[in-house]
Amino acid sequence: MRNKFSLWVLFLVLGTGVCLAAPPTTDSQATAGIQSRLDHAKVTRHGDVQVSYENGVATLTGTVDNLGSKLDAENAARKAPGVTQVVDNIQVAASGVGETQMLQAARHEIVMYYAYGIFDNVNLQAQDGTLTVSGQVTQPFKKADIGRMLERVKGVAVVQNNLEVLPVSTFDDRLRLQVARAIYGDPFFIHYADQALPPIHIVVKNGNVTLEGVVARSMDRIKADLDARGVGLSFSVVNNLQLVNS
Repeated sequence: MRNKFSLWVLFLVLGTGVCLAAPPTTDSQATAGIQSRLDHAKVTRHGDVQVSYENGVATLTGTVDNLGSKLDAENAARKAPGVTQVVDNIQVAASGVGETQMLQAARHEIVMYYAYGIFDNVNLQAQDGTLTVSGQVTQPFKKADIGRMLERVKGVAVVQNNLEVLPVSTFDDRLRLQVARAIYGDPFFIHYADQALPPIHIVVKNGNVTLEGVVARSMDRIKADLDARGVGLSFSVVNNLQLVNS
């Protein structure tokens, strides 16, 4: 009796496994399965993607408004039953979104990113749908997060993530804090220190300090430089602060 029961359970398990793993029986079924996955990945909210399928190859065409949705479509199609290869011919285009709007949206994403602070520095450039990111961040996860966030900006077809991850150093960490206290603890900069994201960024690498960001007046630029140099622990101080309207 026990053997019969075991065989019956084995039959059910194997039978279920075969059903779950079975590929689609027709091209139309495969196409419908891929389209369902695109809908589930919310790709259709960002454009119009067409699917064709033949001999295990899924071809995606159409248009979406950001790189992230294009990648979502490719990943969703790749996971569909019966798909052995994905040809991604999706184009990225966002109506009414130019380079200025793209940069504004990208900057907003950076500023709103929870881990972006005064010890990071991110610069953005846009040209022909390519968003180039440069600067420095203190942790590897920040570079990865920022790259993924910017893929979702409307109009972005390519992200060139050139962010530098600053080396780990307890000396640099201490120097960052001391320069920050010297600048933002100075009553002269109280109007900057009270901001959610103060505009003077302090980049420290191997004991060298670089001031990045923007200030309102030439005197602010000079005073920040003096405060940073007054700490006395850095090997050098480079002042790249720009005036807001320059």
